[in-house]
Formats: sequence, structure tokens, C-alpha cells
Amino acid sequence: MRVMKTIGLTALCGSMLLFSACGSGSKTVTGSKGDSYQVSDQEKSVSTDEANRKYEPYTITLNLERSGIGQNIKETFTSAPKRVLLDGDQMTDIFLDLGLQDHIAGYTRGACLSTVSEFPARDSLNKVLEDGSNLSSASKEQILDLKPDFMMGWDSLFSENHFSVDWCLQNHIIPYFPYCCSDSATMEDLYQDYDVLGHVFGVSDKAKERVEEMKKTIDQVHTSLGGEAYQKPVSVFVYDSGQDAPFTACQGIPGDMIKKAGGLSIFDDINKGWATPSWEEVVQRDPDVILVLDYNHDTEEKINFLKTNEATKNLRAVKEGRIYSACCADMQGSAGSANAVRIMAKQFYPDKFH
Repeated sequence: MRVMKTIGLTALCGSMLLFSACGSGSKTVTGSKGDSYQVSDQEKSVSTDEANRKYEPYTITLNLERSGIGQNIKETFTSAPKRVLLDGDQMTDIFLDLGLQDHIAGYTRGACLSTVSEFPARDSLNKVLEDGSNLSSASKEQILDLKPDFMMGWDSLFSENHFSVDWCLQNHIIPYFPYCCSDSATMEDLYQDYDVLGHVFGVSDKAKERVEEMKKTIDQVHTSLGGEAYQKPVSVFVYDSGQDAPFTACQGIPGDMIKKAGGLSIFDDINKGWATPSWEEVVQRDPDVILVLDYNHDTEEKINFLKTNEATKNLRAVKEGRIYSACCADMQGSAGSANAVRIMAKQFYPDKFH
């Protein structure tokens, strides 16, 4: 038997917000064990523009099976969440890109900082933990003190080890695991995240506009490179981190971004977004170029390691000086991902761009 749990919150109506009906807005969610939860809106001031928008009810199916953290759950929104927690610059930048800074109750920057995208609004946000820490490092008390009604993070954030799906729902929090974070994700999944968040937060037009801009950027890269670059892509070793063994990008959205830039990860045969192969495997595959992921302006440090490390100093890409960089946050699927594709393409094929 399903259990309906009602969580009392206050919806703003009349002059503040126009919902599909007056009274308290809510989100009806089916949890991972089949229980139903009714999560209504927490009160928070909103901008005049938002107040004048009519909210269209929206239902999504959150795909949790793809990462093994539970069964899929359905979320029906009759009003936009008001207090959002975001895990890392990658996800925070998406909200800032959509103009949703007033909805952010707190965020973390993590270790993988956004080093390219510039959003001045970030400086005024409530940073929950110090740089280098993910939201999973926060205590449940810290989370609850912020009174969130929506939390967006990687699948591990919603595992039983941290803030499980059922724990979130029992505490009035809608969990959201982005489509772009899946091991099989492509840029299309990032576009889907924009579309979903646009509907959920009542900014569909802005989301559509941003997606069209990203697609235009990708199309311009494709035109500049021409067909040959995609038929014979450069082989790319992505160096994220690690000295004993490299943590690297394989498939998923980083792999797709590299393909759109005219490259192919040397570990594209690994059916994961990210993996930790051996240095011996890197040497055997001898990449045309190396792409260093910049966490916090640490590119030079990583390049120096590659130039002095016994396993990598004789790689063709190292000897030829074909070591480039990309923003780590953007390579995970974010507001700057399309621009990151353009940056990579210019690095891989400098003669194609003028």
C-alpha cells in the first residue's frame, strides 16, 4: 500500500505568484520504495518578473536506475522550488546561466572550479563549505538548516552513504541527478537538463534560448573543422588527476565533447564516463595530444608533472608540445560546455580557425 505523506509549506498566491490554482503549490513524488510524498512550496521572496509568470504544472521521471541508486521516481511540480542546494560549480553555473540565482539557498564549489565561465552573481551566493569540499561532506544537520526543497548533485550524493532519495523526500527535498552526469551522456543530455530545469523553474524560454546558442556554437565548430577532422580525429589523452595512475575521461559527456571538437579519447573503448587506467596503457596508446583538465588554475603544475614523469615524458604529445587545457567543470556538462568544445577544437586544429 502506498503511503501519502504531506509536507506543509506555504505557497504564495495572488499578487506574488500565479499558479495553476490558488492555495499551496506542491510536488507529488513517488519514492524509490513506492511511497508517495506530497512536497509543497517553501516561502521565499521572488522577483517581480517571476511573480508575473504563470506556472505550468510539469512532470518528470527522474532516472535513478542508470546509476543503481534506486528505482526511477516521478516528480510533479505545480510551482517552482524556492530553496535549491547545488553540488559544485558545474551545476551552479547552469542555474546562474538560467538566471535562477534567487532560488539558490546554498552551493559548494568542490575541487573542480569553474575557471572560464564568469557569473558575477556567484559572489553573492551562500557557499555551504570551503572550496575543495563537495556537498556530500556536509552533515544532515547542515543540509536541513538551509531548509532546501530541491537538491541537485551527482548520483553518489543521493546514495545511502549520504543523502538517500528517501531521506530527501522525507525531509521535503526533491533530489535531482542531472542527465548529463550519466556514463553514457552526450551534449543532448545537457540540453535535456536545461529543458527540464527550464520547465521546473518556469524559465522555459530562457532555457530554449541557451540551448539554441550552445547548438549554434557546436555547429560553427563543425563547419570550421570540416568532415575530415571527424573521419580522422586526433587521439586525445585527458589528464584529470592522479600520479600513481591517471584519472581520465573516456565516454560520457567529456568523450562526446572531445568528439565534437574533432578528437577521440584514447580510452573511448572503456564504457564509462571516467576511469583510472594505468600509465602503461597511456604509453601504449601514445596520444596525438594531451588535454589537461584545469581544476583551479593548476594546469602548469600538471604539465610539469607530465614532462618529468618517467612514464609520460617521452610521449609524442609531450615532446611535440601538444599539451592543452580545458575547464574541468565545463567538461562535466555545464553552461560553458559548448564553448569548451570550441576551445578544444581551436587547440586541436589551430589552422582551421582564423
